Amino acid sequence: MSDLIELLPDPVDIHVGRKIWQRRREMGLSRRALGEIIGVGLKQVNKYETAMNRVSAGRLHEIAQALGVPAAWFFEGMDGETAGDEPLAESAAGVMNQHEIKALLAAYHLVPREVRRKFLRLVRSIADDEES
Repeated sequence: MSDLIELLPDPVDIHVGRKIWQRRREMGLSRRALGEIIGVGLKQVNKYETAMNRVSAGRLHEIAQALGVPAAWFFEGMDGETAGDEPLAESAAGVMNQHEIKALLAAYHLVPREVRRKFLRLVRSIADDEES
């Protein structure tokens, strides 16, 4: 189980990803549109928003410029700060609590590899369709 914990994204990365998602949606931008502005693909934006990939400082600066907010905005609401917006845990991009994530990962790794691959393709396909 400790190996599964290492696979979990850092809470700061999750928070920043949710804030990217929140601001992009507020502006009515698709993942594809944001990606074109900052020079990456739709899938990379999705990885930033879901904390599958960390956002470098330089890229965060580019995202902040594209979304019209200061880079510090992405850290508002952490550690009890008030961000002046709805609690992110209640947003559609909210992340399951750590216990649920661990349980999901443990169950996922019990599924045969080929089924996991098909499931992952299905989930990515659904996410890509949402952007269309």
